[in-house]
Amino acid sequence: MSQADPAWELRRILVALDASPDSLGALAAAVRLARQTEAALEGLFVEDTDLLSLAESPFAREIGYHSAKETALSRASMERKLHAQSELARKALERAAQEAQVPWSFRIVRGDVTSELLAAAAEADLLAMGQLGWSIGSQLRIGSTALELMASTTPLLLSSSKPLPAKAALCAYYDGSPAAKRAFRVALQLAAAADSRNVLALVAAQNAEEALSLREELAAMAQEADMEVQYVDMADVSSLLRALRSEEGIFVIGGRDPFKRLPWLEAALRAHKIPLLLLRNGFDPETT
Repeated sequence: MSQADPAWELRRILVALDASPDSLGALAAAVRLARQTEAALEGLFVEDTDLLSLAESPFAREIGYHSAKETALSRASMERKLHAQSELARKALERAAQEAQVPWSFRIVRGDVTSELLAAAAEADLLAMGQLGWSIGSQLRIGSTALELMASTTPLLLSSSKPLPAKAALCAYYDGSPAAKRAFRVALQLAAAADSRNVLALVAAQNAEEALSLREELAAMAQEADMEVQYVDMADVSSLLRALRSEEGIFVIGGRDPFKRLPWLEAALRAHKIPLLLLRNGFDPETT
């Protein structure tokens, strides 16, 4: 990294835990980053006040996922469920952090899930969470809480339950924008921390001339960081999907509203269970 573009100081990673499979996948990815960058982990479990209020309704019922058996809900039974989930989350964090020998802490708060996570994320360098919580909705949609948190200025790591391989690749989307340049440099930094010397760049160009220019920019940044870069020209979405499937890595992207800018991205993440590292504008006030 040059002095004009300092390295990302990853000191504190906030992990949103609800004991769902995807949140445990986010924990595993966060632990790996914490070990590689010497960051500390903070697990946060939010007791959802909306669920507690719903449980107080005389009409509230719970239907078993496997048995389809219907039972009445109460605030007391919902509090017991939340306590059990929080204990599972705490034990998972403790076990993973101790095995990786990284510092950790865990706390429980009660309130609106999105609001509590946004407040806590303001004090963190990265928020890690699952692409889906306990929702049984479409598996090709990102969870509503994750979508809301994408509006945060804190960098966001969205993970699925699929385990990352031992040598997960860093894949960066690159279109030449300031946000893309920042994201690529972060990918280089994280790859170096993982003892890898290679980053895959997904080059989004309108024509062959622009693709060549973007490749030259990428090569210069990689050379400056003493790293190597491989290229995939995104002539179409299928080339992206092939690259992501073969690399099984973390997809790094910068800028605003990635799902609006790249309509294929959300379905690709869910269908292929690809972790997404989103570097929002708050990561660097000059990015767009």
